[in-house]
Order: sequence, then structure tokens, then C-alpha cells
Amino acid sequence: MQTATKEGKKTLTQIIDDLRSFTLSDKLKFAIKASLSMALAYLIPMSLGWAQAGTAAITVMLIAAMGSVGDSVMKGALRVIGTVIGAALGMALIGLFPQDRTFYLIMVSILVTILLYFARAYKGDMTVFLLSAITLMGMFKNGEIDDVFIYGIDKTFMTIVGIGIYTFIGVFLWPVNVKDTSVDNAASLSEMQKKLYAQRDAENDVRKPLYTELIGQEQLLGTSIIGSDSSSDVMNFSSPQWYDIVGSYKKVNELLTLLSYHDKTSYADEITKYISNYEALDSEITALLEALPLAWKEQKEITLPETFNLAYNSEKIEELSQLDRASLTTTISDMIGLHEELSKLAEKLNALISPMPTLFTLEDTPAPSSFLWFDMEHLKGSLLTFIIFWTSVLLWIFVNPPGGFMIVMMATGLSVLTTFSPVKPSILIIVFSFAFVFAAAMYVMVLPNLHYGWELGLFMFTYSFIGFYFINPKISVFFLLGTATLGINNTMNYNFDVFLITLFIFYAFLFTLLFFYYIPFSTKPERLFLVMKQRFFKLSQDLMQRNRNLDENKATLLGGIAANYSTLHLMSTVKKMQLWASQIDEKYFDDIDKKTLLGFSKECETFTYLLEMMYRRDGQLADNALIKVFRTKNNQNTLADLLGEYAKGKEVKEIDNIWKDEKQMVSRIEEALRSFISNVKPGQYSDKEIIEFYENISLRRNVWISFFSCQTMMEALDFKVLERSRF
Repeated sequence: MQTATKEGKKTLTQIIDDLRSFTLSDKLKFAIKASLSMALAYLIPMSLGWAQAGTAAITVMLIAAMGSVGDSVMKGALRVIGTVIGAALGMALIGLFPQDRTFYLIMVSILVTILLYFARAYKGDMTVFLLSAITLMGMFKNGEIDDVFIYGIDKTFMTIVGIGIYTFIGVFLWPVNVKDTSVDNAASLSEMQKKLYAQRDAENDVRKPLYTELIGQEQLLGTSIIGSDSSSDVMNFSSPQWYDIVGSYKKVNELLTLLSYHDKTSYADEITKYISNYEALDSEITALLEALPLAWKEQKEITLPETFNLAYNSEKIEELSQLDRASLTTTISDMIGLHEELSKLAEKLNALISPMPTLFTLEDTPAPSSFLWFDMEHLKGSLLTFIIFWTSVLLWIFVNPPGGFMIVMMATGLSVLTTFSPVKPSILIIVFSFAFVFAAAMYVMVLPNLHYGWELGLFMFTYSFIGFYFINPKISVFFLLGTATLGINNTMNYNFDVFLITLFIFYAFLFTLLFFYYIPFSTKPERLFLVMKQRFFKLSQDLMQRNRNLDENKATLLGGIAANYSTLHLMSTVKKMQLWASQIDEKYFDDIDKKTLLGFSKECETFTYLLEMMYRRDGQLADNALIKVFRTKNNQNTLADLLGEYAKGKEVKEIDNIWKDEKQMVSRIEEALRSFISNVKPGQYSDKEIIEFYENISLRRNVWISFFSCQTMMEALDFKVLERSRF
């Protein structure tokens, strides 16, 4: 009996512990916070007798659709600033063109297109620019003149009210502070570097996933969010110091990639025959790689090694083949470079860990740009925004539905979500149709029975919760637009005809978005994937061709611009290629293996990483006389030529067999090296130039090997299948 009682008490204790440890999911918290914001966006203005409460609610919808509720006061202030700028521009245009609506609309279309281009190109919170554009269009009172400035002020004020409510709820209810992930990401990258170095001579199947993880983690490190604008909350480093550390990590990654990308060499197990103190070098590098994660996680100071001097065995080195000698020289040089870079990084971390002022000498590392300028999809999307604006304006003019300019405002603003995006307008129409049925039921059965403010608040909270919790936040706004059709005000006039006419406004702008989803630019995933693939080869060719033209003194201004554009957009093009490959519908294209297609896209990312590395190294070695002479004598059948063939749309089967045989290509490089080196006179070039020459040859070989992997996957894919029409 006592045992049973004890077991009962134990069970009760467990239940209490479970209840105490119970927490709501992030998704549920988001839905509650966003829904509460929507309810307050109606209740507060209506209780105070303010007009246009729907403007505040739509503002909440847009912000929630673009991001989470984890917002700071600073972000809310920036949104308010964006709103005020949009309002100021709108009122200025009204003042400049009080009677000329044509010129007014022309200027609005241009400014809105520019603002929404900024929204697309900005890497941060795009709602700052989106709200500017929406507010700018909201200043237009359907072409009316009377009280237009008062109308504009009211719209601006209610937009700011919506921002304020959303920010207040986000800050004070389950606040989600912007976490400083920089330290965690740096520690994770250090762990990956340690693992890759330990596996540098492992089988390719073991190393290959590590490259993908390393590249992904490096990109994540570059976009880490620092908790404060001026310093980190964890280790108290400034933004310039952080960018400097990220630059050091990128250099370490490059050296690790160079050390591990090629397969294990024939001399690897006997490397101490050629470098007698190699094991000591390896031991010091391993110790540094093991110490770095602990420095980030536990703030444990790192023991710094002294400068390392190698002991070469020249007689044994001369017995190696030219490629093996190049590989050995490159390997040792890269290991020395890795030793130096890790020591520098350790010194920087020690400075941060030290109780003394966290100062260290900054290298020339530029801060990343906040915008991705001149992206082709952003430019084409902006053109579509301009066309959508004027199509909606013509629809408003000739159909003139009640509240008609909302067609222009909603179609233009929400075009950011649908142009060159996986979000399809057809899906949005389905979501809105469901919202229409739901809203109609609420309009008939629920709204007439609401008499008190708390009832309206509960109704709006429930309505919004359904949208935010059960529907993807990106498209929940289209379900919640059903609330805008209800015409909720302090004084309600129920008229089902007006309700249906209001629905027309929303269907009109949705079908406008649907029309321009396919015209004039196709946004089908398979088409966009093929476009990205061709662009990938063209941008890669531009990078390769630039250095080739510099070697041959044929460099042009346009070639330099093309190469700079490639450095900015090549990796983002590969990322988009991966995105659209994942969106291709296998039901229509079952002849193509989607797994291989995605694998090809990932291999292109590795190739891009190596290619960009080689482009930077080529620029650094532009004055190396030995490299210049070698390239001049061996400038036939370059990778730039092969990339050019693929950029023209050719398939692997159409390419000459000389480009497909990896062993034959390596053999040709070996023969070219042997012939070239045999004619080099002793003392003709410095040791530094010879080492740089061998490093350059090894890096080019790695780039070739990576492209051969891409080419092998391409051979198994029939890209012509993706050109077929679905219908």
C-alpha cells in the first residue's frame, strides 16, 4: 500500500515537473503574437475613434508575412522611418502635380519601382523599403483632390500605429532577441576545419560532404548576426574585428581545401623522406585546430607556436616526377601558410579572450555589402513591377471599382513576393478563394452578432490565428486579406453586394500577378534552372577569360567589368540554380533524376568556390615571370574554352573527347610541365617564383578535377527534357 502511494506521489511529481518544463513552440508563439497584433490593430484605433483601422491591420499582415515577430525597437524605428520617407515622397508629388494625375502616376511608378528594387536587392529586412513603397502609393486618394493631405497623414499615421503595435508585442511578449550567433558559428566552423584536416587523405566519398559543409558554414559565418551594432555580446568584439576574423577563416578554408581536395598522392606515406620535420609541422597545425573551438566555447587561451622552418631533403625531392614535385611543393607551402594563418587567428582570439583591451591589428578586410546590386532577376522583377503597376492603373481607370486604387497598391507591393519566387500566384488564388469562403461565412453568420469590443477582438484574434498558424507565413497574408473584405468599422453597414464587389478588387490584383508570373518572363522552375545553368557557365568563362586576356595583353574595360560582375554574382547564381532544381516537378519530368540534378548543382558550388579562389590567386601572382612564360606557351585548350562551349548550350556528348578524359588531361599537364621545366635554367627564377608556380599548377589541377565531377554528372542528365512544354 505504501509502495503504491509512493508511486502515486512520484507520478504526481513527474506531472508537476512536466507542467513546469512545458513550453510553447516557436510556431505557436509566433501565431499568438501576430494574431494579438492584428486584433489590437483593429481595437485600439476603433476605440479611439480613428479612421482607417484596416490600414494598421494590413501593415501588420505585411510585416508578419516578411519575417518573424522577433523584432527590436531599432527595427521598428527603421520601419517608421521608411514609412515617413514614403509619405514624404507621396505628399511631395501631390504638391508638385496637384492637377496633373498622369505625371503624378508616372513619377509614382518610377519611385515605387526603385524602392521595390531596393527591397529585392537588400540582404536584410526588406519591409523597410516595402512599407515606403506601400505608403507612397497609399497617398493617392483615388484621384480625388479634396482633403488629400489629411488623407495622406491619416494613412501614414495608421501605418505607424500598425508598426508600433507589432513592435510592442514583439518586444514585450515572449521577446525573441536577435541572437548573436557569431561565436557559435565560428566554433562550428573550427570543428569542421579540424575534421577536414584530419580526413585530408581519406577517400573522396568521405571528403566530399565535408567540403559542402565547410562552404556552407563559411557562408553562414559571413552572415552571422552580431547582437549589437557595435560589438558582440559574448566576446565583445567590434564589427570591423569580426569581419577581420571572418577573412582569416576564409584564408584557412582556402588552404585546407587546397590541401585536401586532390586524392592521396603516392609519396604521402613517405613524406618524411622529403621533409624531415614534417611530423612536427603536422602536430602543431593539429594542436591549433583543436585549440580554436575551445577558445570560442570556453574562452581558453591558445598556446602560440613559433615560426616553423622546414628541413628539405633536396636529393630525394629531385627523384619525384614533375607533377609529384609540384604537388609536394604546393602541399608543404600550403601547410606553412596554414600554420601561419592559424597562428594569426589564434593570436586574434587570445586578444579577445584577454582581460586587457581587446585590440589586435586589423587586416585590410572590407565589410560585406548590404545589397546585391544588378542581379538579373532583381532587375527583371523590377521591370515586372513597373508593368504590373501600369496594368493595375489601367484596370482601375476603366473598371473603377470601389476603393479601386487598392488594386494598384496591393498588386504592385505584393509583386515582390511572386516575381521570380517559388510563391506561385495560382496557389495564392486558391488560398484567397478559401479565405473568401471563410470570410463570407463570417460576414453572414458572425459579424452581425458581435456587439462588444472584446467580441470583435476575440473574433479577429481567432481569424488571424488560423492564418498565421495553419498557413505558411509567406502566403498567410493572402488568407488574412479576407478580413479587408469585411469592411470592419465602428459603424457597420452590411451589404453583400459591396462585399462581393470588394472581393473583385482582390481577385483582380491576384489574377494580374498570375498573368505576369508567366509573361513576359517565364518563371517555371525548369526554365529558370536552365537559365541559371547557362549563366553559371558564362560567368565562369568570364572569370577565366579575364586572366587569360591579361596574360596575352588583350584585356579590355568590358572584360574587367564582366569579371567583376562574375565575382559578385557567380555564387548567388549557383544558389539560385539549387533553388530552382529543388522546385522542378518530377511528375512532369520523370525522365530526369532529380537527385543527380541537385548533386550537379552542389558540385557546381564547389567548383565555383575553387574557381573564385583561383581567380584571386591569379591576380596576386600577376607579376610572377615563370607563370607568365608558362601560360604563354601553354594557352591552348584552356578551361575557358570548355566553359564557353557549355555556355553556348552544348551538351557533354557534343564536346570533344579530349575534354572528357581526366587521366589524359592530367597526362598532358605532366608532359607540358616536364617539357617546360627542362628548359628552365638553374637560377633563372627565384625560389619564391618556382614555389608560386607549382602552387598555381596544383590549384588549376584542383579546378579541373572539380569541373570533371560536374561534367560527369552532366553526362548522366538530359537537360533537353526540361525544355519540353508541360502542356
